[in-house]
Amino acid sequence: MSDTAPISLDKAITTGLSEVTLSRTLELFAAHLASGSDRLLNFRGDLAERYNYDKIKPTMTPARAQGNVVFIEATSHKTGETGHYQILANQWKLLEVLARLG
Repeated sequence: MSDTAPISLDKAITTGLSEVTLSRTLELFAAHLASGSDRLLNFRGDLAERYNYDKIKPTMTPARAQGNVVFIEATSHKTGETGHYQILANQWKLLEVLARLG
């Protein structure tokens, strides 16, 4: 599934994103990959119900950005399907999932 084609951001959450959130998210995800962690990522609390309390397992590919939206390739813990997911580093330096982009 990895490619360099633009990803549709129709489902992305863009409110509150900035260059600060962009750089913090990219740095934190790069550290996550470098650590070799196989930790699952959770959807942000206010969005978890919408996504059926799913969790995702990132593939070992770097995060990409379009504007201030950061997304990764990951596999759904519930369905096993691989897709692109928007992530964000919150104020406590934890990675949260905001949306499934495709």
